[in-house]
Amino acid sequence: MQLFPTVLILSNKFDFSTDLITIQLSREGVSYLRLNRDQLELYDIDLDPLIPVLRVTYENTQYEINEQKLHSIYYRAPTFLRDIYQQTASAEEQLYRTQWAAFVRSLDIFEKVKWVNNPVATYRAENKPLQLLYAQRAGFHVPHTHITNRITEKPVSPVAIKSLDTAIVHDNDQEAFVYTRIVDPAEITDTRYSSPFIAQHALVPKLDLRVTIIENQLVAVSLQGEEEINEDWRLYKDSIHYEIIKLPKEIETACILFTQSLYLNFAAIDLILHNNQYFFIEVNPTGEWSWLQKNTGFRFDQLISKSLSS
Repeated sequence: MQLFPTVLILSNKFDFSTDLITIQLSREGVSYLRLNRDQLELYDIDLDPLIPVLRVTYENTQYEINEQKLHSIYYRAPTFLRDIYQQTASAEEQLYRTQWAAFVRSLDIFEKVKWVNNPVATYRAENKPLQLLYAQRAGFHVPHTHITNRITEKPVSPVAIKSLDTAIVHDNDQEAFVYTRIVDPAEITDTRYSSPFIAQHALVPKLDLRVTIIENQLVAVSLQGEEEINEDWRLYKDSIHYEIIKLPKEIETACILFTQSLYLNFAAIDLILHNNQYFFIEVNPTGEWSWLQKNTGFRFDQLISKSLSS
């Protein structure tokens, strides 16, 4: 049996957001092939880069991906795989991680189809300093920012300290995520740290906003706690009230311009409303949205599926 999918999905087997997309595509009668990055050894794969065509065999079914039939690729993954070179990994495991990662990057040869998002654009958009520069160009207010490993001048107001890249650390077989921390000026000492970090003027008090963009459609959600949240809102995720809101026209325009400047068809933008001004904080080009769908009832899966199939 041979199938010619119109949508190719690159994700992993535990990604609930992708599950919602595949369910919605099935409801709409859209043919798709889902390749899970953590199960690639289960498929027989042959990629001809000169045509280009990708042939995948799985459970006696052959799928052919070509630019005549393929309409879009849904890329649900960061491009910088942060755990490739774990010291505890065997040589075979290291080879598995590096070579399959290279294979996934190779799919960029499908240049004529719609990507949500193209891995080249995703890689560039994951650069936090570049995000801030492009956000300012798009018309956003941006917090005063330094990327440093040493704060030599004591600030006069609280500072938001955050990782330069997404930081997930392992300690005694426990996985921990590094959240943004608000630091009082009295806590800051003239110390050289072993790694660089982002130091920003802390915007407090604040209202956190998550803006999800699918092509030219925008959905803004306010994230409000039972009490004022001046730290990283993700620490209070289970007690937050979610509400879909309307942004001022100029902020909507800035969001779209910013997303287009980074060649993204999907973006999850974090904004802060502080002293009646909207500040850009960061963007995640592969950001989660299923938790917003769960808490607001808004059908993000329908918007994304429509983008992939139209």
